[in-house]
Amino acid sequence: MGLQVNVGQSSLFVMLNSAELIRRLPLLDGKLHLYEQLNSSNDRAAELVREGEGSGTLVVAEQQTKGRGRGGKSWTCPAGEGLLFSFVLEPDYEKVYWPRLALAAGLAVAEAAERYGVEAEIKWPNDVWVGGKKLAGILVEGCEDCAVVGIGLNVSVGKFPEEVQATSLALEGVGRIEREALLVDILQRLIGWGSRCGSGFEQLVEACNKRCALRNEWVQLYEGGEKRVGVLRGISSEGYLVLEAEGESRLVAQADSVRPLLGELGN
Repeated sequence: MGLQVNVGQSSLFVMLNSAELIRRLPLLDGKLHLYEQLNSSNDRAAELVREGEGSGTLVVAEQQTKGRGRGGKSWTCPAGEGLLFSFVLEPDYEKVYWPRLALAAGLAVAEAAERYGVEAEIKWPNDVWVGGKKLAGILVEGCEDCAVVGIGLNVSVGKFPEEVQATSLALEGVGRIEREALLVDILQRLIGWGSRCGSGFEQLVEACNKRCALRNEWVQLYEGGEKRVGVLRGISSEGYLVLEAEGESRLVAQADSVRPLLGELGN
């Protein structure tokens, strides 16, 4: 299937250059789907998988009207001021390991941000933070024999509502950003780290722990609806969160609302 670019008549921003994306990453030739607006890039990518497309398919939306993150939380970004995309992979490891792709994607974004001088952290399980504020969110979903990795990254957003704890590369002092170069950089890193979610996962975990947000800090989270409080000690060799409470370490495979506790509760 050839390149698909859907552009409306009301664009007030410069869309990504599809030819430049393919020039920088030839594997996208015939697999790139660029839209001015979509409900959800993950949903569109899943539709394409069901229609027969596979690994390497990239869906990019300049704006999403029903973008979502983990747990169904909404994700919004002004048109043309971010990178909102979904990339399809066909992992050669068991599906039980696919959730690890969230860490691989977070690491890919963090490393790409570091090239611009931004010290980014991986906030387990699926966010990238800078200074306690959200720079990017990740959503990994399965569709048939493929994994759809959705990433929303704030690039040039200049202001967020006061109630939103978020940031962008621009707000972190990065000047002009060529979004095509940034997107390709992230994809290349995602392909590389994504291949290590089976064998070689220890290297990915080590790299993530070096950038682990809230490490050695008191946090609260909800596991299966039950509130837990403890010190976040990092990410385990299986990709789980390590929570220390009352002198014992607990491995948390899934949790909601991992948040720092206010005040000094201990070391």
